[in-house]
Formats: sequence, structure tokens, C-alpha cells
Amino acid sequence: MADFEIQEFDDYDEFVQEWYTEKLDVPLDEARNRSLVNEDETRLLWQLLGQLDSDELLIQIPQWLADQKVGFVDGTPPTEFIGRIDRETEKAILFADSVSAQSLTKLAHRIHQLERSIEDTDDDDRHEWMVNRLQNVRERFKSRDDMPALSEEWLPKSQIQLAIRRS
Repeated sequence: MADFEIQEFDDYDEFVQEWYTEKLDVPLDEARNRSLVNEDETRLLWQLLGQLDSDELLIQIPQWLADQKVGFVDGTPPTEFIGRIDRETEKAILFADSVSAQSLTKLAHRIHQLERSIEDTDDDDRHEWMVNRLQNVRERFKSRDDMPALSEEWLPKSQIQLAIRRS
């Protein structure tokens, strides 16, 4: 990425097209018909982006940089992170309050499911239980404790492969 740019999306299909641009050499409709797009995974990511605060974004970095900046984790360090830009220079950003995007995806999906279920229930007891559960899951989403994160160091803009948020 020659120039650091944060892409913003308000349309799911536009997001899917951009997310798969590097991976696909066919139009999105054809890719979907040929099952080249993992809709389940992409919808989960879209739900995650919808739960972020307005100053947060998702970045993707190369594996070698993740290896340096994450530290010890079981398996391979993640390369996609949620966080915010604390400071910025011409060549680098200080990416703060980061956490692995994968770690937050399940919580974001749970929030989405609970919100839909709350709208659809007529049972007062169940409604109350779901509202309490939703509050607990949102608190876990905000706290982000014990999840893999980047060390709060400067990241070269030239190494940020993707920077996106949902508008």
C-alpha cells in the first residue's frame, strides 16, 4: 500500500467486493455463483465492523510484522486487528488499544444475534434475560481482556495492507 488510506463502507456488497478484490479475478456475482466468496465469514466480519466505535478500525498487516509485534500466542499470531490510531506521522501510525479481530468476531456475532432475538420475542421473562445477556456480552466486547493484541508500537504505514471501517 503506497499511501495509507482508511476505506469506509456503508454497503455490505461494496465491502465484500473490496474485501475479495485481491483474491478474486472475476466479478462479485460470478464469484458468489462459483462459491468463491465465504459469505458466512464475511458477514461475521461485517457484523464486527458494525460494533466498533467511530474511531476504531480494522487493519491487516503481514505475518512477519505480526510475529514481531504480537508476542507469544498459541499457533500463528493473527494479522488482522481492531484498534484506533493514537498518533500518526508521515510514515507510521501508533495503533492503540488493539485486539485480534478474530477474538472479537464471535462476541460481535453474539451481540447481533441477541439484538435480533430481543426484537422478535414476546415473552417478557425471555426478553429480560436476553437484555441482561446482551449487556454482559457488550461489556466483554468493550473490555477485550485476555485477547491477543499488538504491542503499542509504531507500525510503518507501508506495511498496513488494509485499513477499513464501517461508516
